[in-house]
Amino acid sequence: MTPDLLSRSWTLLRRDPFLLWLGLGMSLSSLFGTGWRLWGAQLITLNFAGLTNLQTIESLLFSDEILQMQQLLWRGLLLAFGQFVLVWLIALLAEAGIVAAVTAVSHQNPTSLHHAIQQGRRWLSRFLAIDLLVFFPWFLIALLLLLILLVLALLLASFAASEPSLGKVFTTTGVGLFCILGLALLLMPVGLVSFWVRLLTFREAVVHEVAGRTAVRQTWQRIRQHFGDVFVLVVMLWGGQTLLLGAFGLLTSPLLTWLTPLTNSSTIALQATSWLALLLVTLLVWLVRGGIAAFVAIAWTLAYLNLSEEEN
Repeated sequence: MTPDLLSRSWTLLRRDPFLLWLGLGMSLSSLFGTGWRLWGAQLITLNFAGLTNLQTIESLLFSDEILQMQQLLWRGLLLAFGQFVLVWLIALLAEAGIVAAVTAVSHQNPTSLHHAIQQGRRWLSRFLAIDLLVFFPWFLIALLLLLILLVLALLLASFAASEPSLGKVFTTTGVGLFCILGLALLLMPVGLVSFWVRLLTFREAVVHEVAGRTAVRQTWQRIRQHFGDVFVLVVMLWGGQTLLLGAFGLLTSPLLTWLTPLTNSSTIALQATSWLALLLVTLLVWLVRGGIAAFVAIAWTLAYLNLSEEEN
């Protein structure tokens, strides 16, 4: 890793500003954050006090409050699905474009936004395969956690139909919670390591033009050979990005949280002003997060190119 990594990354971002557009694609999830705030604000405004006066099941099921709740739940499901699929695919496409563009520039080849997007489409399927390979251990742990939760719920439900001893209930619950807690504690470190390996594997695949399985294997070997450099990169790039975004979030999140309920105000002027302010702050958050994402993605790529060159 060269000491001028950050300055080279900043120079490249200023020289090729189209990389910022790709960074905005990587940070698309920030727009969904405002969407979730608006969804929650609509949920809070529902008034269920009148449900206690309903006399029949039909009147309860078809009440205005329940129908509004159903509509909000459907919107929430669509928002969650859109965030998971759309953000994932666009972020992979954008990151593939940045890696391909920085790799081309390092070999003195001119590039553009159109060419970067084309290269991103070329590598998208391989990046998807890498995600499936790298995050498979995390998926197994999450699946096992879900199964334990299901078994524990079924056991406790079966106890409700019988008369078990208090000790049996406590023992079953304690064992279940112990297993759940242990697996939950594993999710974060496994997820973080998978995320870091994923970043390097993406670059291995593009730089050396290898398949997903080969890229994972070669990346792991490269990490073992350059563990010290990789550790410094993780602390500097991932840690620095996390601190910057956290500090920025401390400034903008309270403002977004305060503006969101005002969009439901009965005063038209206040409602319109709140929507405009919410839109401007959301776009500002998106722009800042996109710039940071582009800069960090460039730095990861340049650093990985340096590691590859040191072995040649």
